[in-house]
Amino acid sequence: MDAFTIRRLQHIMDGYIAVKVPRDVRSSVRLTYEWDGNRLTLVEERPDAEQRKWVGSAIAQFRLEQEKWHVYAKQSSSHWHSVASITPQPDFEQQLEQVELDVEGVFWVS
Repeated sequence: MDAFTIRRLQHIMDGYIAVKVPRDVRSSVRLTYEWDGNRLTLVEERPDAEQRKWVGSAIAQFRLEQEKWHVYAKQSSSHWHSVASITPQPDFEQQLEQVELDVEGVFWVS
């Protein structure tokens, strides 16, 4: 993935996170993201019981495969599975919006 695309996606994710997590709860929950090649993983972090460090839990993974973004959800503690209701698209923002909408209820706990 080229540097321009990475910077563009970082900008999108930073904006999304700023809007998604209200300011008044940022001491108890935060969203971050991690890169691994052509994979971007959205992570929710919360303080551990002693509030000394943040502990992360992966929410969704976006994979650029054959010039389209595929969306994955955690099936168990360590396995990802493709979300069938989210068709691979070349537009990353469209895929992020589908994760936000969470039609199947696989990403966000209500």
